Amino acid sequence: MTKTQYNSEIEVQAKYWLWRIEQGLSQQERQAFVAWVNQDNKHHLALHKYSPSIKMSKFLAEFNGLFPLEKKHSNNTQKLFKHLSLAASVIFFSMLTSEIFLNKSLFSFFQQTSSAIVYQQFSTKTGEQASFSLPDGSLVHLNTNSLLTLSFSDNHRQLNLVKGEALFDVAKDKSRPFSVTSGQQSFTALGTIFNVQKNDNNHLELIVTEGRVLIADSNEPLIELTQQIANTVQFPERNNIVTAGEKTVIVNKIQLPKNKISPLALSQELAWQKGMLIFDGESLATALDEISRYTDIRFTIQDQALAKIKVAGYFKAGDVETLLDSISNNFDLTYTQTNNNNVLITKAIHSATLGPTTSSTL
Repeated sequence: MTKTQYNSEIEVQAKYWLWRIEQGLSQQERQAFVAWVNQDNKHHLALHKYSPSIKMSKFLAEFNGLFPLEKKHSNNTQKLFKHLSLAASVIFFSMLTSEIFLNKSLFSFFQQTSSAIVYQQFSTKTGEQASFSLPDGSLVHLNTNSLLTLSFSDNHRQLNLVKGEALFDVAKDKSRPFSVTSGQQSFTALGTIFNVQKNDNNHLELIVTEGRVLIADSNEPLIELTQQIANTVQFPERNNIVTAGEKTVIVNKIQLPKNKISPLALSQELAWQKGMLIFDGESLATALDEISRYTDIRFTIQDQALAKIKVAGYFKAGDVETLLDSISNNFDLTYTQTNNNNVLITKAIHSATLGPTTSSTL
C-alpha cells in the first residue's frame, strides 16, 4: 500500500467513525474507536479535519480530549488519551501495530473480532461495477466509483453509501431494519429492491423497483425509526414512503414529489447494471456528464447551443470513442483531445474543397 493510498484509507475510516458516532456507538465500538484513534496520530488529525459538523453532539463531550483545537497535543492531552484507551489498547495493541493490520480494511478486522457487530467495506473504481453478498443474504450491486460501508448488529442492519450508486436486493428480516444512509437521509427497506444514487451531499436519487422504502433523517434513533416503520401500515400514502415503480429526488434535505416511472424509463435508469448507458432525448451536456462517471476523461463543450443538442442511443459504459464518433457523424460536430484527460467538442468547420473536418481519435 502506497503512502497516498494509506492516507486515503485513513480519511475514509475517519468519516466512517464520525458517521457511526452520530448513529450511536455500542460499548464494543467505543473501545474500538479509542484504540483506532491512538493507533496513529494521523487518525487523530483526520478526525480533527472532518469533525466540525458534529463537534456539538452530546456523545463527543465524552471524548472531547480527542478533538483538540490545535493539531499539536499537550502532555495533558496525551495523558488523557492513555487513560481513555488503556483497556482497549491492551486488547488491540499487537494487531494494530502489525503490518498485517495496516494492509487490511478496518472493517474486515472488526468483522473478525466482534460476534455482535459485523463491519465491512465495499468499493468500485472508476468504470467498474461489482456485486456483493451481504452477511444477511442481501445482495448489493455497486456502480462506478462507489464506496459503501456496512455495520450489522443484532437489531439493525446499517449501511452508509459514502459516494456513488448502489442497488440493494434486501433479504427479509422484520426483527432487523435494513437502512441505507447517504448524506443526511436514510432509506429503510420494507421488503424491497431499491436503487440509491448520491450525486453529492445535497443531491440524492431513490428508485424503488419492488416493495417500499421509508425515507427519514440519517440520525433518526432506531426506536423512532421502528415506530415510523409501524406507522407505514396505517399511512401508506405519505410522501416519505416510496413504493415500487416510483422515483424521488432529495435536494438540500427537501424531498421532491414522487413520480411514477415507466418500465422503459426504469430500464434506462438501471441499464448500468448490464454495463450499458441509454439516452433518450437528454442534452449532450447531460449525456457527457453521465459518461464522465465511467471514465477519467472530462469534456468541454464550446458553446451552449451545442450543449443543448438532444441525443439518443445505447452505449457501453466507458466507451467514449463510440459515443464521440456517433455525435460527430450525426450532429456535424468535431472533437479534439486537448490533453490526456480533456476533450474539446466544437462545431465542425467545412471547407469548399476539402469537405468536413475529421474528428481526432482518442
